[in-house]
Amino acid sequence: MTTFFAPDLPTPKKPVRSGGTKAGPRPSQSAATKETDSEEKQPTIWEKISPAQQEEIESLAAEYRNFLTEAKTERAVNKYVLDKAKDAGYDDMAKADRLTKGGYLTHHGKLVGLFEPGRDYTQGFNLLVTHGDSPRLDLKPRCLYQDGGLGLLKSNLYGGLKKYQWLARPLALWGFCVLKDGRKVEFRFGDEPGDPVLTVTDILPHLDSKVQRDKKLTDAFPAERLNVLAASTPSGPERDKTRLKTTIRNILWKRWGLKEDDLISSEIELVPAGPAREVGLDGSLIGGYGQDDRLSVFLGLKALLAQRKPEKPLLMIVFDREEIGSFGSTGAESNFVTRLASGSLALAGHSGDWRQVTETLASSRAISADVEAALDPTFKEVYDELNAAHLGLGPCLTRYTGGVAKYGASEARAEYMARIRKIFDDSDITWQNTLLGKQEYGGGGTVALCLAFHGLSVVDCGAPVLSMHSPFEITSKADIWMTMKAYQAFYQKA
Repeated sequence: MTTFFAPDLPTPKKPVRSGGTKAGPRPSQSAATKETDSEEKQPTIWEKISPAQQEEIESLAAEYRNFLTEAKTERAVNKYVLDKAKDAGYDDMAKADRLTKGGYLTHHGKLVGLFEPGRDYTQGFNLLVTHGDSPRLDLKPRCLYQDGGLGLLKSNLYGGLKKYQWLARPLALWGFCVLKDGRKVEFRFGDEPGDPVLTVTDILPHLDSKVQRDKKLTDAFPAERLNVLAASTPSGPERDKTRLKTTIRNILWKRWGLKEDDLISSEIELVPAGPAREVGLDGSLIGGYGQDDRLSVFLGLKALLAQRKPEKPLLMIVFDREEIGSFGSTGAESNFVTRLASGSLALAGHSGDWRQVTETLASSRAISADVEAALDPTFKEVYDELNAAHLGLGPCLTRYTGGVAKYGASEARAEYMARIRKIFDDSDITWQNTLLGKQEYGGGGTVALCLAFHGLSVVDCGAPVLSMHSPFEITSKADIWMTMKAYQAFYQKA
């Protein structure tokens, strides 16, 4: 989910008390509070499942944790999706003349679309769209420097992250360099057994008053201070004034055969080191990096590959660059939707010309599979509790996102909302109606707006997440399982 930052809000005035010390009568419970209380009493998924379903949930959660641990970048996500599609018998649409099973189409190693042929093309596609990128730190093209007897790397922010959450924590380097002769050198450092990790340092509380504590949060952590600690042992002769940089250069060369200039043509990301974990004394939650929106990638793919000879043709797209506005050749603002639709129609024996593609897309139904912010009881004041998502109550159906006054929202039509509600209810899906927080507190957007450009019906639907956009996001195993079932129902019945 793309972050919309909140405007500066006025500080609430403290209530003025009248004279006297005796407390007045306790106000009666409002209708809104009563309704909130009744919603909190809804049975969770955990209270309704059978022992066999409990086993399904645990099995799916274990598979998902492995995926989160092994797919921490958009390219790793792309590779995972392609590998699973190929294992399922999908063919490369760029090379095929005709498809009997499914097909895949990829672009620049970061964007992938899947197609499952159907029997009836007159009513368009059932389309699920998500994204594989997450907030992170990138290395700058020229990133090596030394200062204060340490070798350091300059980073660059990517996406809507809270900078302080990336300080004083173990980080890993994932990425690759492309050399001038065209060779590609891939690497992962910090997540392999026995690897050291990297980190961004923070200042001790004894000395932080002038540089952090007395400043606004937006000013206390300048992006240019998120410098990565990379080395402390000098290399080379003492007269060399860049001995710490030389240490880093030597490691680049000995370990990967890279020169410093090769980093100019690289894509190197700093991501939280370590595996995804079970969370809670009861182990009912999953914590890990990148669940926005790799959870939806994982579940959407599972749901698609479970389909057998669907009535309507099915599409799934995993975009890149959603966290920075969906711009660029691998984002949802590109022409990939029409390209995938055209190729799918042509390989199914249709013309695939401009008019057919636009008409087919306009009559299609879509889910923007993106996670929703779960109500955090520690920060209840930013949520509209009547419309807030709760862990354990299933996937969130979010009619519109956006900012103040629905800015940047596509907003699903009431007719389409009714259709999806019926599908979920008829399929025994436990789901919840949600919105993202109170008005004028910020907001966020998804690729739904980009899909709506094609005239199709689209609504956001995804699992609730705590600590969204942090290096350690939290989801419920029960919500993960139920969201997969919701995506399966959409593919089968929309």
